Amino acid sequence: QATPAVPRIFYGRDDLIKEGVDYIINSAQAFLAILGPGGIGKTALAQKIIEMEAVKEKFEHRLYFIPCDILPNVASLIQGMLQCLKLPVQESKSQTEMLNDYFQVNTKLILLILDNFETPWYSEEGRTRIQSFLEKLVNFKHLSILVTMRGPDGPGDIDWYKLGTESGILPLSTGAARKTFFAISGNKSDLLEATKAVDELLKEMDYVPLAVRLIAQRAKTNPIESLLEMWKNGKTSVLREGRGEFRLTSVEHSIQLSVNLLDKDGRDLLSIISFLPNGIPMWIKNLRRMLPKFPNLDVSVADILSCSL
Repeated sequence: QATPAVPRIFYGRDDLIKEGVDYIINSAQAFLAILGPGGIGKTALAQKIIEMEAVKEKFEHRLYFIPCDILPNVASLIQGMLQCLKLPVQESKSQTEMLNDYFQVNTKLILLILDNFETPWYSEEGRTRIQSFLEKLVNFKHLSILVTMRGPDGPGDIDWYKLGTESGILPLSTGAARKTFFAISGNKSDLLEATKAVDELLKEMDYVPLAVRLIAQRAKTNPIESLLEMWKNGKTSVLREGRGEFRLTSVEHSIQLSVNLLDKDGRDLLSIISFLPNGIPMWIKNLRRMLPKFPNLDVSVADILSCSL
């Protein structure tokens, strides 16, 4: 139930899907990392990749999607994996032993999809246990791993193949964002006649897939002029669907999940940078001059970058 549905409207990612599929099927043991900020479409990309027939054939449908955003530590992650593998409880063994025994006995190719892995990676119990657990999984040569995660780097000391660019998945192209918008909003005549205004609105969304999808939902009932005014006055608060606050229905909630990964110094530094519309040019040189008394400045910068903020 925690696994989101595979999106039906999905434009502008064909090259990334092909790249991911080619890497997985041509690697004896694949370690694929889909990285980037919240809302960029990492989960959807992972779902599209594992839906491809070539991937299903290689692993003979032994593809296990683990929603790590509800599994905040090693113990819950192991429990979640046992549930996905449909392994019954054995009173004589711990859950760790059960999982280890399963991977030792079942040596056919398996692909684990660890979605939103930043949740256990940044857990309060620290990284020692989760890194050790991940590296033990890697020792099973028949086990491949696809991880989606906020940030520019995959977890642990593993040679991850980064999908897309070195910094992760990029926003949509203008054309792909426009196609997505019209497919969701319903190709209404008034919107089609206002393509220039639509493009202006999509540019304001930075062509981020989640933002484009949510503003397109608004366009079903609101004219484009109203949407531009709503954005001008409310910014990300208008980018939500329904009353609940969830990762896939609210841009603000998605952003907050990344902010929650920071400590107080990191949040304070982010709040200062956010007042500067173009960021800080040549920040390595200038940031120290701008904030000479800021505590743990270099560590806070590293934390912000590691969360793709």
